[in-house]
Amino acid sequence: MAKKLVEAPPLGAAPRILIVRLSALGDTLMSTPVAQALRESFPNAHIGWVVESRCAAVVEGNPYINRVHKWDKTLRGLISVVREIRGEGYEVSLDVQGLLKSAIIPWLARIPYRVGFIDTRENAFRLFTHPLPSPPPAPFVSGRNLQMLEALGISVDPRRHRLHFPLNDLNRQIARKRLASLELEQKRFIILAPATTRPQKHWLEERWSELAERLWKNLEMPSVLLGGPSDRTLLERIAKRCSIPLPVICDLSLKDAVAFIELASVLVGPDSFPIHAALAVGTPTVALFGPNDPFRFKSEPGITVLEHNLPCRPCHRRPTCGGAFTCMAMITVDEVFGAVERAVSQAKI
Repeated sequence: MAKKLVEAPPLGAAPRILIVRLSALGDTLMSTPVAQALRESFPNAHIGWVVESRCAAVVEGNPYINRVHKWDKTLRGLISVVREIRGEGYEVSLDVQGLLKSAIIPWLARIPYRVGFIDTRENAFRLFTHPLPSPPPAPFVSGRNLQMLEALGISVDPRRHRLHFPLNDLNRQIARKRLASLELEQKRFIILAPATTRPQKHWLEERWSELAERLWKNLEMPSVLLGGPSDRTLLERIAKRCSIPLPVICDLSLKDAVAFIELASVLVGPDSFPIHAALAVGTPTVALFGPNDPFRFKSEPGITVLEHNLPCRPCHRRPTCGGAFTCMAMITVDEVFGAVERAVSQAKI
């Protein structure tokens, strides 16, 4: 049952609502339960989403969204997307990002009711008409995103309002074709997704190749390295260390890559987009956490979190270990192998 914390903007039977989450890939995906909850409460609503072009694939094709507005991060593009949004006549914006760049778009678009939490960065809350009190930490993956709706008196259910990554038949066809080219079977291989956006979240390179060798030797499960185009160098270094064939895939589109994740038995990765994608498509996941607190993931079904508590955790973007990244180095191959083995066994039950 939702608990209303503030006087909500007036919403009729068919409101026009804009969700504002520009980036990043994982955070955008974690915001998608908002669209589902809104659609269920307002079946006749016109729901839009403004997002940076790089992350647009996360929401394009989402059945709960009527229109996706893409911003290319240029000034000219900003002017264009603001005009586009203004033309849609949105009544309410929900800023689930909380940055100046996200708050300024609905403000420039003259949306009458602009909602967001007051604990924004860069004083972005000053552009809101309805700043909401900061919520307590929520032990579920969609966290603050659904809490924003709850604060407005809109019913949410974290067990039912789940991450949604839209895939179509073509995405799945491309993924199956790539799988066949590698002579692999659906749900009979492991995806290793080593790449992250920050070095303090990386696991040691040599351990990925050792893990792949252990998975093949002890479970007869082949592994595949998956990443984006910018991750090729890292993935190829890991593959070269391995004594068995370790295919590298970094040329799939984002949607095709997520379709490929859907085919895997288990995905292993640090705190980055692939673990969110695996959660969205129902692939069992082993997540390696260091500088960030994984409390949002611990109660989620289908994901095993590996971490080691240290006095310096969580350090987020400000590590104090001088580059040692001890929290990630403490995660052993034995731990990860054991977690994958359990996930494979449970999937067979």
